[in-house]
Amino acid sequence: MGVTCPLSQQEQRWLDAGIIKFNTGKYWHAHEDWEEMWKSLKAREVEQRYVLGIQGLIQMTALMLQYERQKTQGVIKMWSKSTDKIGSPESPLFEMLWCVDVPKLLQDVHPFHSDAIAEEPKWNLNPNAVQM
Repeated sequence: MGVTCPLSQQEQRWLDAGIIKFNTGKYWHAHEDWEEMWKSLKAREVEQRYVLGIQGLIQMTALMLQYERQKTQGVIKMWSKSTDKIGSPESPLFEMLWCVDVPKLLQDVHPFHSDAIAEEPKWNLNPNAVQM
């Protein structure tokens, strides 16, 4: 679980830029950087788990955006899609995905999913508290 696929210089730039944008609440822009990275990884035909891994991170950004918009179904859908690719808080599929601590990310994002699925969501969690 600790081995990772090497990134090109451009892929590393996309990853780093996406992390900075995610950490500053610019979820859509992080999504855009990571989508470029995803396309590059697919084109290079890297091991499928890494293609799925970046997709899982992209979907986590979408989840945070959906939470900000108070979209219950969007949060639920993105949680399901992302956890299919990077695992659950109880069973992460990666320890580290490049420099992203996946178990920590899953633990940190889980409360947003829990709030969204509550009978009466509070929508009072701060997405900017989640950092990669």
